[in-house]
Amino acid sequence: MREIFASRLATTTILSGVLAAVLALPAHAADVTKQRLENADAEPQNWITTFQNYSSHRYSRLSEINQNNVKNLKVAFTVPLTTALLGRPNVQLENAPMVDDGFMYFDDAGGVFYKIDVRPGNRFVPVWRTDVSLSKDEQARTRGQAMWGNSVYLGMTDGRVVAVDRTSGDIKFDLQIARVPHPKGSNINVEKEGMTQAPLAVEGKILVANAKGDSGTIGWLEAIDAVTGKEIWRTYTVPRPGEPGNETWKDDHNAWKTGGASLWTTGSYDVAQRVIIEGTAQPVPMFDPEFRPGDNLYSNSAVAFDIDTGKIKWFFQYTPNESWDYDAQGVHMLIDADFKGQAGKKMVLHFDRNGFAYQLDRTNGQFLNAVQFNEKVTWTAGIDPKTGKPLEYDPGKALQTYIPATRWARADTVAKTACPPLEGGLRWQPPAYNPVKRLAYSGGEDGCNTRQIVPSVTLANGGIDEKGRSKPGTATHAGTLHGLLTILDVTTGTLKARLPLPHSNRSGMLATAGGLVFTANIDGSITAHNDETLAEMWRFETGTAIKAPPMAYSIGTKQFIAVMVGAPGAGGDDWPELKDQLPAAMLYVFSL
Repeated sequence: MREIFASRLATTTILSGVLAAVLALPAHAADVTKQRLENADAEPQNWITTFQNYSSHRYSRLSEINQNNVKNLKVAFTVPLTTALLGRPNVQLENAPMVDDGFMYFDDAGGVFYKIDVRPGNRFVPVWRTDVSLSKDEQARTRGQAMWGNSVYLGMTDGRVVAVDRTSGDIKFDLQIARVPHPKGSNINVEKEGMTQAPLAVEGKILVANAKGDSGTIGWLEAIDAVTGKEIWRTYTVPRPGEPGNETWKDDHNAWKTGGASLWTTGSYDVAQRVIIEGTAQPVPMFDPEFRPGDNLYSNSAVAFDIDTGKIKWFFQYTPNESWDYDAQGVHMLIDADFKGQAGKKMVLHFDRNGFAYQLDRTNGQFLNAVQFNEKVTWTAGIDPKTGKPLEYDPGKALQTYIPATRWARADTVAKTACPPLEGGLRWQPPAYNPVKRLAYSGGEDGCNTRQIVPSVTLANGGIDEKGRSKPGTATHAGTLHGLLTILDVTTGTLKARLPLPHSNRSGMLATAGGLVFTANIDGSITAHNDETLAEMWRFETGTAIKAPPMAYSIGTKQFIAVMVGAPGAGGDDWPELKDQLPAAMLYVFSL
């Protein structure tokens, strides 16, 4: 049974000090509707869904800021998010704010919703702030919100989904959607479920998902009613016995019960096909394939879910029986473009954590193309151009060998090195796509990972013994971890440019009609690059780690770039020069 919470610690409304011309505008934005979301590209002044449109393009059609004047970009205003750090050493701001007709909405990862009026341009006016009270014991992490009607929605790391009225800040519902810890004796050692992806609003449904597969849970995608929060459907990404795909878990101890395949990055919605396309994470335990022989469906896969029923319409698995933490939960962009002589091909594009960018036919999941975008890949010799599987993949084997020298195994007496590192490739950080130039942009990580695993221990009735679960053994990057920006030509499936960075990019990309791509980096820098060469054209140093992607909006003809700043410091063995980074939580907004 779901518990309904009524915790409303603070809601404040401030209605003051706006220019007369601004006051002439409506006091609140119009409802977010099916028509508006399906035609989000027609509102370049706004940003009404987490990845800009249903296709997850993250492309702004605004061009006031361009290659000729980006050097003049400066801070317009900042919004301190002190609430995010109260009682916490740091915060994981991985979200882009949303803007609807001059009003900006975001959360601080700690359970506080904000609405501010950004119509003045060079400053903000607080409208309301609502605290839905996330426990200090929970990790403060957010990847954004969703809007539908006159509500804004957030899926939280403690498994709750909250809806807040956009006009008043009043809580409409606060529901425990995910399950809490299992009782002792359940034989499934689940810590608990929770959410990290930004919800997605589709036709009166709010899509939310379980992200805590690493804790030994099973991934699921659920549609709830936007008004009541009532469950409409829920689909699990690890099939139970008797369901198609369960035969790909070939162990004798019910490894499927703690199988992972979670979903922690927002999916894309194909309006014509009426499917949500999401990527799934790795099987669990992540580094020990001998615990879970078989392909382990539907882990490491692109999965298309029917919006009305939740039924899986098709899937494509990138790395069967995977063991390097190369999960596929990252963004799956929807692209319509000519491809290798085929006109108007309907594709899915995914930059995977395993170092390859994949193009699929999104009507059926058929493999089209793969290209290596990481500089060094050693876990496989390549991707089969016909099947899309790793060249070493043998469907007749329950335990894949791949390249033994880079495949971690229980029998290892010394550590082995594999590339890319477990950080990627691309994890959750969103890529971008310019539909005019037919170019896609990724911002991620590169390098290698050296590791020796600790075997997992099986419980008598299924599940993983807590003493052995999720213990990766020794692991180092040997000074190799660094950032990487790339450009992919989607019409040819070839890499056009690659730009290594000294520090990791964990933020993602924003492409604009001004001939620019914006990004941010773990070293605290926010940068703009030429969208055809990746040459850096502007830089701003914040002094604190960043993991959130930039976004764009406008007030009248004036364009703004906004970035949420605040993430754990990135020092340590990889980058000792960053060891003195200080924690912060701030929204930066830039303009000419």
